[in-house]
Amino acid sequence: MRKNRRLLNGDLLTLQVPDAAALPGSTAISVLSLDDHELEVNSGTAADLEFYLSISGSQLTDEVTLRDGSALRYGRHGADPASGFVFAVAVGEHHVYGFTVPTMDIETLTSYLAGVTFRPHEDGPTLELSGSVTWSQYRTHTVAQVVDLSEGQGFLLDVRRTRTGDIARDGAGMEVPGGWLTRSSTEERHAYAVLEATDFVSYGIPGNQGDVDLVATVLSGVTTELG
Repeated sequence: MRKNRRLLNGDLLTLQVPDAAALPGSTAISVLSLDDHELEVNSGTAADLEFYLSISGSQLTDEVTLRDGSALRYGRHGADPASGFVFAVAVGEHHVYGFTVPTMDIETLTSYLAGVTFRPHEDGPTLELSGSVTWSQYRTHTVAQVVDLSEGQGFLLDVRRTRTGDIARDGAGMEVPGGWLTRSSTEERHAYAVLEATDFVSYGIPGNQGDVDLVATVLSGVTTELG
């Protein structure tokens, strides 16, 4: 199964998972930087946004218009006045959303986002940055993709944009069509499989009581390409 997903910086991930029964909702994640402060932003469907809000018991209760005309909806994280704000901006058929630290007020958030232009695309929105707003030097651009397999099995595929384009082929591992496949150390609390490619590094993370051997087998046929 093949799927295209736009990263928030505009790069396009073309993901091939031959063993997948379905590739449902995915979330693109990036981090903005302004004056030594960082703000994580996510993009997904309306259902993804609702799930994001529900796990923290948050609601978007208020609205303000950003400089580019976009509507910023916001509310207190967990409905707690002492917490930061959850926020969301509709961009075409998708939403860009996240939450702030308690010390960031709405005026600061809107000034943060004044340097961001939101662009809709069929395969996910992009953010064009200007002024003093930049991408974080410490975090890369990511797509979190759920992979459904047959018989109710599945896992999370965490696909991260590489910085150097180098593949570390040292230590245990094997060459596969999509790059270099390895597994986490036996000392890791939660086992996972890793697929290193030129443009992306992908982590296959089993669900509760998941089978890392199955995840590794699926990853052996996965390819990640920059569109």
